Amino acid sequence: MSITISMAELLKKALNKASSMGVEVTRQGSLILNEQTAFKLVSKLLEELGVIYIGIKEAVKEYPDLVEKYGLKKVRIDLREVDNGIFIYVPKNTKLIDPVYNCFVLASKGFVQRVYNLIVVDDGGEAIGVTGCLSLVHEAIHSSHEEAYVGMGSKYYKIMIHNWLPKVVVSAIKRVTLMSEANYYDYYINSTSLDRMNFITEVFHEGERSLSRVDQVVIGSEESKLRYITTTYLSASNSSTEIVSRVLGVDESYIETKSSIIAVKPGVKGHVECRGLLISDRAAIVTVPVLKSSISDSTLTHEASIGRIKRDEVEYLMARGFSEDEAVSLIIRGFLETGLDKVPEKMKPIISTTLDRLSSAKM
Repeated sequence: MSITISMAELLKKALNKASSMGVEVTRQGSLILNEQTAFKLVSKLLEELGVIYIGIKEAVKEYPDLVEKYGLKKVRIDLREVDNGIFIYVPKNTKLIDPVYNCFVLASKGFVQRVYNLIVVDDGGEAIGVTGCLSLVHEAIHSSHEEAYVGMGSKYYKIMIHNWLPKVVVSAIKRVTLMSEANYYDYYINSTSLDRMNFITEVFHEGERSLSRVDQVVIGSEESKLRYITTTYLSASNSSTEIVSRVLGVDESYIETKSSIIAVKPGVKGHVECRGLLISDRAAIVTVPVLKSSISDSTLTHEASIGRIKRDEVEYLMARGFSEDEAVSLIIRGFLETGLDKVPEKMKPIISTTLDRLSSAKM
């Protein structure tokens, strides 16, 4: 006996799950269900400011000059093979205070979702992008490519939350170009188990005095196999970067992170911080910090550690009235905390709530 679920029911379910993740697409944004844009809301303010916010295939037809100028520079794909994606163009000196939300949903067993996103924040602009990726089924594939261009003196904040299901396979590539005095901040959370994850993030500092920071909170659970490769290229003088990861190993998960900084111009600074916490004797964490410099006038540093929750820390909290579960949850919460001081004020509650939920669930 088969049960048919209507598109309206799927959309409602997807919107509810997205909302529980803090991805409020009904405020301003879109939800892509498999290959179809099932929901989209563009505020009048975006239109009045001249912001372009449309599907990537529409952009190819309506704004071919912009797509050609900024797109497919660091990513090589055939747009004819892409199912869907978004194009956002923020004009020069335009500052968006409210986030633009986008959610990509796997809703059919066996479906392969192919996505290409292009984000452009032109000179002097500012934007906040919040992306949620989730699954309503246990067997499907999500393959995404994203390019972002952050112009001179611009700021772009990118927040991404993954919420998958077992047997889902994910491949994601994100490449960001920074021009002079551009500022890019990336905050990523993976909160659920899945089959396999390969996630590549690359940040190219092509303008002087550009700044970037990438924060990753990764929780591996069940039999997930997760691999994250993050690289920043300091190819312009006096640019700087930070890569910070917090990795929690639960159940029989395997998590591998490789964080690299490559310096090729004078006066650059970079720091890598990789911390892993094993909750299970069957979990495994591999963390690889890489620093590479071809010049003497650069400052690159790193610190890395993998450990377990110490019994004396748990007992210390229990002596102050917390139960053992509460004590462990507090320790995990403190471990996962990173980078909130860099997040826009409007987004801090979303991330804090997510970290609270994760620290309680992964005891």
